Amino acid sequence: MQFPTSVWSAILSFRQDPERVKDLVVRRYRDPIFEFARRQGLTHEDAEDVAQEVFLRVCREEFLEKADRQKGKFRTLLLAVTRHVILQFRRYELSERRDRRRQISLGDFDVPADAPADEEFDRLWVKNLVNQAMERLKDDPMIRALKLQMEGRSYQEIADALGKSVSDVTNYIHRSKDRLRRQIEELISEYSAREQAPAEIADLMRLV
Repeated sequence: MQFPTSVWSAILSFRQDPERVKDLVVRRYRDPIFEFARRQGLTHEDAEDVAQEVFLRVCREEFLEKADRQKGKFRTLLLAVTRHVILQFRRYELSERRDRRRQISLGDFDVPADAPADEEFDRLWVKNLVNQAMERLKDDPMIRALKLQMEGRSYQEIADALGKSVSDVTNYIHRSKDRLRRQIEELISEYSAREQAPAEIADLMRLV
């Protein structure tokens, strides 16, 4: 399925094609939200429920209209909704368990102090961007060298696997990293307003 180049242009077309917009938002941004919920101490099933609820709310027209008014803050909006849903989930679970006369503390759900919530979300967001960029570059013959390096292969092992010299592999990896970086920047630009994109790119590329 083809989508507009910009996520914002898709959001603006929500009334004309709501299902298309929903699919775009969920397909591109579900993974970091699910992983963020898991790292807050939720089970796999509970994280699935949280991710589903986040996107039920995100895909409501009033949210999309608000997102349009806050162009360039799409990542921040998704994080805010995710935090709110997780908080509501914890309160519900706490209430249910108290009704069963079981004691529980909200501290049971706390994230370790060395894993700040927003920094963690940003890292998961960047991981998702890298995966999307790699998928877009999957037909690039040089990207295979970078994939093998990311799997922990040595330069010699990569050269043997590709039937190339170590010097060729070094060049392939260097050029592939540049292409990957440009693709990530393009992905960031697709969900950021033009005037906000440079700041968003600078903020996230430090984590790549």
